[in-house]
Amino acid sequence: MNTPAPSPAAARLQRLCGYLEQDPTNPLLLADACEAAISCGQHEQAEGYIATAQQLALDRGEWTFRRARLCIARRALAEAAQLLEQLRAESGEHPVLAHDLAHVRLLQGDAQAAFVLLQPWMQVPDTAAQWPAHHREAMQSLWLRACHRVGLLEEASAWVQEEREAGMLQPAASGVASLVALDLQDLPAARILADAALAADPAQLEALVARGTIALAEGDTRAARHWLQAALKRHPEDGRTWSALGFASMMESDFAAAQEQLARAVQAMPDHVETWHALAWAQLLRGNADGAAAALRSALALDAEDAETHGALAIVLGLAGEQDAAQRHLEAAARLDPDSATLLCAQALRGGAPADRQALEAMLREVLVRWRPRP
Repeated sequence: MNTPAPSPAAARLQRLCGYLEQDPTNPLLLADACEAAISCGQHEQAEGYIATAQQLALDRGEWTFRRARLCIARRALAEAAQLLEQLRAESGEHPVLAHDLAHVRLLQGDAQAAFVLLQPWMQVPDTAAQWPAHHREAMQSLWLRACHRVGLLEEASAWVQEEREAGMLQPAASGVASLVALDLQDLPAARILADAALAADPAQLEALVARGTIALAEGDTRAARHWLQAALKRHPEDGRTWSALGFASMMESDFAAAQEQLARAVQAMPDHVETWHALAWAQLLRGNADGAAAALRSALALDAEDAETHGALAIVLGLAGEQDAAQRHLEAAARLDPDSATLLCAQALRGGAPADRQALEAMLREVLVRWRPRP
């Protein structure tokens, strides 16, 4: 049996280890080996290099920074944040420190803090133009992710346009920007941005998800699965990818697969209301009204003023025979949005529309069509 060749990163780490055997106290070799070990996921090995650097009393700031990077890799986020804040206090503001701390804040779920950290650097274009391309790409990508998560879609879109016109938008950032365009319902722009990212990196996560979602919008579930499965190879726990796959399964009436995929999606991103809705429909169409109601109550806990959630609960509770509760949610949906898709579905059922599986599936398919992006 042939042994698989090591990846380029692993091969580089092997070479550095060999050099260190010959020169174990070389500070440059220690630094390179530590960073290579972190990138390869060899955390214990990286810890050993950090310990050696401490024994040799090498530059404390540089090695504190590498320990912070190791903490990020290990998802010891509180310790990473403490180390990075310490470095900022000691050495002043620096874009690399701002980037890494913003990355930590984003991983901790605090997109607003990440946005505040990056905003000063991203609004000084002359300075940004002088950064190395790989650093500019990392800053741009993280900046757009922060903007996306705090809901600054129009602002992010305008910034992307400026960077594109200046020839400064980096490929990975173009991939993140494709999701921004997608959420603004600008599918042509999303396609252009995603394709630009994939031309540079065929495995760029956000671009793959964007292309899969565009295919869904066009009703092409086969193409959607092609893109989305490629995204899962890169990032198996990405909630948005699982959500899009769940919608594809719903469109194909494979409700068992949809329930499994959407359950994984809400586990990864429990604050996404529309995915809770889709999970509720998958459960309802599999005969699990209690599970559907529980999913919708999770959505309601996120946004008590969402008309679609109230309308959906009116449907589920009405079908379960809880007419008084269903009526309360129906009235809430009508107050919040008289044109709500789920409200119209609930009203049809209350008006005597057939509630058999086939008729209900047809009605809910209309709801899904209204939710997915427009081509």
